[in-house]
Amino acid sequence: MKNNKVALYYGLMIVLLILIGVSSFFFNYFYDMRNEDLSIEKMQISESNYMGYNVKLFDNDFFKTKEDETNYVLSLIDNINTYFNINTTFSLPVEGEYSFFVRGYIIMKQGDEVVKNEIYTGDINKFLLDGSVINLSNSFDIDLDSVIKSYKEQTQILDIDVVSNIQYDVTYNYSVFSENLGKSLVNSKTLTVSIPVNDITNITVTEDKEEKRDEFSELDYDDNKIYLIICLEFLGSIIIFILLIVLIVKRVNGQVGVYQDKLDSLKKKYEKYLVYLKELPDLSNHKVLFVQSMEDLVKTSDKTKIPISYIEVVEKCESTFMIINDNTAYVYKLSRKNA
Repeated sequence: MKNNKVALYYGLMIVLLILIGVSSFFFNYFYDMRNEDLSIEKMQISESNYMGYNVKLFDNDFFKTKEDETNYVLSLIDNINTYFNINTTFSLPVEGEYSFFVRGYIIMKQGDEVVKNEIYTGDINKFLLDGSVINLSNSFDIDLDSVIKSYKEQTQILDIDVVSNIQYDVTYNYSVFSENLGKSLVNSKTLTVSIPVNDITNITVTEDKEEKRDEFSELDYDDNKIYLIICLEFLGSIIIFILLIVLIVKRVNGQVGVYQDKLDSLKKKYEKYLVYLKELPDLSNHKVLFVQSMEDLVKTSDKTKIPISYIEVVEKCESTFMIINDNTAYVYKLSRKNA
């Protein structure tokens, strides 16, 4: 019959080997998930912004566009028609809302001080988007004559000499959601037309711009980190299980080594006393006395002139030495436990 402790060790090693197999499977599974996560598709967003203007003079059919290089006397300008085009293209479909609004200001500078007074507030224009293209074209008029009169009244009352600009801003916003990326995309642009308040008007607008940028799923790298952490946890488990198996093997082998050395020493030392048995005799009808050491059994052999019978009951685990005298059996057991 095998030693229960040894059987427990072997059973534990089998369980650990199963756990190593399971951990290895999940390690490979999440490692592959990590690689797939890195390949999540990206979205490219292309934006093109254009702004221009036409100038109408009093009692004159002449119009100036921003492409003309001629400057104009401010007092001769009736109004400025400003037009703009905003185009945003998403490489993947999105849905949400975009809008624009116009604000007008008089910006007055005196030294390091800047005062910005709002003179025009336009409505907020909202539109729904369900697709991949935003194309926004519109225009508005700047009633320059009215603005200048109001401005001059303010400066005359204040009796100050300032450098001023009339500025109109077109602010464009979008807030959309991408199912492919699993996140919202929000952006804002401001296009500006600026008119210096002086004798010679030099109108400027926001330069035409074309931009491209990439958006990635915000879950991309977060998921990758989670998968990597899970992989490290399973790898750590595998290492711990292997170390436990190594310790168990060393423990078992260590006990086997001590037991075998002790057995070999006894067999060599008391060789002349030993008789090797093929089978363990039936001692059920005998009185069994267990002795403390092999020396005690040798003394009994010397007194009774009976040789010591020897059999290894469990290979590399337990041996039995005995002297059977009439109805009494003197027994010494050597095992890994007491080696």
